[in-house]
Amino acid sequence: MASIIGKLREIGKIDRTVADEVRRSLVDTLFISPTSLAAGALAGAIVSAAIAISSGDPWLQMFALAISLTGIGRVAHAVFFRARVREATDERTRSEVVYEFGAWAYALLLGLLTLATMLRSDNALYHLMAASLATGYAAGICGRNAARPIIAIVQLSLATAPIAIGLLISDDPLRWVLGFVFCTFIVGMIDITLQTYSAVLKAMSATHEQKRLTARFERLARFDTMTGLENRGAFQERLATELADAIAKGETLAVLWVDLDKFKEINDSLGHPTGDRVLCTMARQLSSIVDGRGSVARFGGDEFVLLARGRSKRFVQDLAREVMRGLSLPMNIDGVSLQVTGSVGAAVAPDHGSDGDTLLQHADMALYHAKANGRNDFCLFEETMEHQFHELRNLEAALRVAIEKEELEVHYQPIVDLRTGKVSCCEALLRWNHPELGPISPAKFIPVAESTGLIAPLSHWVLAQACNAAAQWPGGVTVAVNMSPALLKDLHLSHMILSSLYTSGLSADRLELEITESVLLEDNAQANTLIREFQKIGLKLSIDDFGTGYSSLAYLKKYRFDKIKIDTSFIADVTRSKEARAIIHALVGLAAELDMEIVAEGIETETQLGYVTGARCTAAQGFYLGRPSREDVIRRRLEAQAKGEIWSAEVEVLQRRA
Repeated sequence: MASIIGKLREIGKIDRTVADEVRRSLVDTLFISPTSLAAGALAGAIVSAAIAISSGDPWLQMFALAISLTGIGRVAHAVFFRARVREATDERTRSEVVYEFGAWAYALLLGLLTLATMLRSDNALYHLMAASLATGYAAGICGRNAARPIIAIVQLSLATAPIAIGLLISDDPLRWVLGFVFCTFIVGMIDITLQTYSAVLKAMSATHEQKRLTARFERLARFDTMTGLENRGAFQERLATELADAIAKGETLAVLWVDLDKFKEINDSLGHPTGDRVLCTMARQLSSIVDGRGSVARFGGDEFVLLARGRSKRFVQDLAREVMRGLSLPMNIDGVSLQVTGSVGAAVAPDHGSDGDTLLQHADMALYHAKANGRNDFCLFEETMEHQFHELRNLEAALRVAIEKEELEVHYQPIVDLRTGKVSCCEALLRWNHPELGPISPAKFIPVAESTGLIAPLSHWVLAQACNAAAQWPGGVTVAVNMSPALLKDLHLSHMILSSLYTSGLSADRLELEITESVLLEDNAQANTLIREFQKIGLKLSIDDFGTGYSSLAYLKKYRFDKIKIDTSFIADVTRSKEARAIIHALVGLAAELDMEIVAEGIETETQLGYVTGARCTAAQGFYLGRPSREDVIRRRLEAQAKGEIWSAEVEVLQRRA
């Protein structure tokens, strides 16, 4: 008995803490099948009526009528209120209470019928019929209502306790024994009920947990865990549905692809937790913008995609302007005010595609153009973008093949020391002569290499070729190699350079790295570290294309460069622009004060050469002094120079043809 009381207390505690969904499921078991209720009500009505009619006792007739009406009421409640129970939580609670009191009332009536029959009649058959009805009902409810054990136990007690009482108060000792057995029967049935409830609860809890985990995994599969937005997969499903509906209704469906500008710098400078909060804030802003008009998803990283419907194309541009304004709003992250901009590319269905994949691809192409225009811009897809895209992809594929088959070639352009008239350095320039397309400009294929990750293997190959070539040249002549801004973010660049020097046997002071000003302007921590490492191992450094928009004296102070190269645009204007001449004189004076060489690029005429010589430039480079040539041609020129021979016209012709 003590264990049963302990179990009852435990059930009370569980009943208060069990998950709402499990509790609803337990309550729903009471209303699953009205058939058993109907069978019990019918049996109770028939047996009680038979005893009442046969005995003619008014009390038994009253109990028979009450049992019949209560049974009918319980069946009606289970049938007519079953649907409402499933729909509303409040209705479920009220229905459970009604069911509870109805069950207890019916059980008590059956127990009292048996007790009244035993007290008011000596007919053993009546006793057997009434006791069998109450006992059978008690055993049945222990199974039917096991999911709500309090109801089942009270029903069991109300139905069987009057029988035990009637037996124990009789004068017959055998009935006393039977009454005692009935008491043990009650205890046993209560224990069975509790065990059944425990099994049912475990099964339902396990089912609930499985459903919860399934729902969680489904959410994880469809939603971004950090921002709570839909992910790519869920968005594509939504896009397919919305696209079909929009086309059917003749509406315009817009896809806006948003990419945050230079988001990596936020992560690098302020840390990833701050970057995550920026993304969450941006997600809320974008969701607010499209609220009621569409949806937004996160495609990973710092990319978001918006979906919206309208009646005309104009709404796309209006929405894009709202997005651009929203992106430009300052956000406060941990007390730090951040200004984040973004680039937006858009495509509109059905004009720019009638399926989701095409629409997303075209929006991505428009985004690429927005970023190429300097970022913080919006572009709507145009047909020409697709042609350019395919052209770039074809060029990328051809470049991969060219790298594998070594179709590329390194040419070398001499840089002449104006003080001695001799070649002091040769710049390595990459050339590509495609077997079908012919010569392809580096200005065209180098950006493709940078954007596709091919710049690293390409630069490694150029470095190896340049170092091997310079190792065969007369001592004192250096080789200059351009360093792509993208390459300076490669962690393996130092190893790449050291490997080329070691393999070729070229000393570090004969390798010169040309760095553009844009690298210094970005002030990238990794690039800065690499530049200092280059200087430590003795490499020469030069600033290429100096004066083209980003020039700053700050990094001339920060780094110790060996050489400044004046951009070609200043040399081309030297004969007609006093501003160009003034800038050249200023740069020459600056280089002299900083003990740096200064090279004039783009010398194409004798007049230009004469001017830069008079301006005291230390070196010059250009077609007038020598065109980019194959390694064997430039080597012959350097060997002739070392022997003190004059560079003959015949060799010059060969050089120009090369």
